[in-house]
Amino acid sequence: MSTRILDGITFDMPPTAGQVLQLADLHRQKLDNVIYDRHAHLGHFGLAQRKEVYDFTRALDENQRAQFYKLYNTELVRIATEDRWHPPEAEAGLSKFAIFLVLALVAFVIAWSVFERLN
Repeated sequence: MSTRILDGITFDMPPTAGQVLQLADLHRQKLDNVIYDRHAHLGHFGLAQRKEVYDFTRALDENQRAQFYKLYNTELVRIATEDRWHPPEAEAGLSKFAIFLVLALVAFVIAWSVFERLN
């Protein structure tokens, strides 16, 4: 069995579930730290991390790669912190009722102002 090193973690080839989870946790910690670095661009950092993982997984066969990404991505989602300022339901947008209500209110105000000028 061969080994490889990625971000300071020694991996068996194929990597064990514990090693993949450890890598995901390390990447989350690094991402949390780079948020506060003025000189680091968060998008570039995230892409560089993903590129390293991509290069690492090229040594795995297709099934091992799929299992690796399934574990890695699931762990990243699991340890992600909830952002109370941007809840998932806020991404849905406005309801049709709210849009209709606002448009009806605007129409009422315009109609009222037109009728007031006529009198």
